Amino acid sequence: MSFKDIRRKHIVSEAIGLFFEKSISEIKIKDVAEKSGVGEATFYRYFSNRATLIVACATRLQESVGQSYFATPSEGTGFEKLTSFYSAFSRAFAEHPEYYRFLSEFDAYCISQEVKGLDEYSENMDVFKDAYISFYEEGLKDGTVKKVEDVETFYYASTHALLSLCKKLASEGNIVKQDALINKKAEIACLISVILSALQGN
Repeated sequence: MSFKDIRRKHIVSEAIGLFFEKSISEIKIKDVAEKSGVGEATFYRYFSNRATLIVACATRLQESVGQSYFATPSEGTGFEKLTSFYSAFSRAFAEHPEYYRFLSEFDAYCISQEVKGLDEYSENMDVFKDAYISFYEEGLKDGTVKKVEDVETFYYASTHALLSLCKKLASEGNIVKQDALINKKAEIACLISVILSALQGN
């Protein structure tokens, strides 16, 4: 790894720390430069603008969370592997809700700023789809999973629902009284249970 790559990685790491402390809108380039120990002019040697830094942070987080929570299980039935996959959303939320808050802000930022250059980030979102489908096919063979009409659609619908719930719960405070009535982790667990019930074989 070159010195430039090391310095770029350092800047991304420091920026992530700042984004976890405050919102994306609050953190400026000068804040990241100061935290990273580089001048603002030096910052632009590594990132063409603020948007490229934010996308780099989102991509790094996507990779690190994937490695930490979505490791492919080597043993178990197809259904048990699918259970482990969905449970990873809950574990990540319990330990790092700030990650989901960042994702919520990142989505809004990309839309409002019409951010380009999301190819790598987009491709990483499908990194577990093939593994998921293989778990599903294992489950069909061992009888622990029942057939769904379109497994790819089920994958996207269920993961989008879970991701959206996690982002909502991590980024929104208690606006109405109902928000404080239900435990957030229990709400996520409930949705996972509903998804798994639709998959579990007889």
